[in-house]
Amino acid sequence: MKHFFIVSSTAFLFSSTLWIIWSFFSVQTSLLPNWLASLIYFPHAARVLCIVYFGWRAIPGLYLAEIWGPMFIAPEVYNFNVLFPSLMSVISVSLALGLLNTLDLKLGNTNTSPLNKRNYKHIALITILSAVFNGLFVNFYLSTMNINFFSAIDASIIQVIRFIVGDILGTAIVFIGLATFLRPILVKKY
Repeated sequence: MKHFFIVSSTAFLFSSTLWIIWSFFSVQTSLLPNWLASLIYFPHAARVLCIVYFGWRAIPGLYLAEIWGPMFIAPEVYNFNVLFPSLMSVISVSLALGLLNTLDLKLGNTNTSPLNKRNYKHIALITILSAVFNGLFVNFYLSTMNINFFSAIDASIIQVIRFIVGDILGTAIVFIGLATFLRPILVKKY
């Protein structure tokens, strides 16, 4: 339980910040049409990065941010219970890590491990797997509850693909942005 509160609070702040940035660029400024906003979805980056680097201790903070984010952005749009879809979104990264462990592709700290924590290839793989899980599970839930943000029909394959692509692109943009921003700081430190 060491550092549980700090890690969970950090995950909440990081995820909430990405919700606010995503909201600003996609919803508030109308730079992107409503349907295109889901193609660049920043909050998935918080899920992936926090769970990969902080572990299970980040899940409560991420879950609270997943509940807070939609209610902050547009409470009138999210007029349904967001508790279960939010949980599925956060757990999608844990499912991706579990699948990799089952396939004996564990994250390691050595150059001989299949997924080395010292490089960032594992982030791409975990992002893709968790985006697929998130897109499938959340849209399945939304379609069974007859909830659809974009049209009056059930969740289609196009919406599932849009969720998957949005999670991947959003994570890539955030990751590249963080790497660009933090590189000068990390180079000076070491």
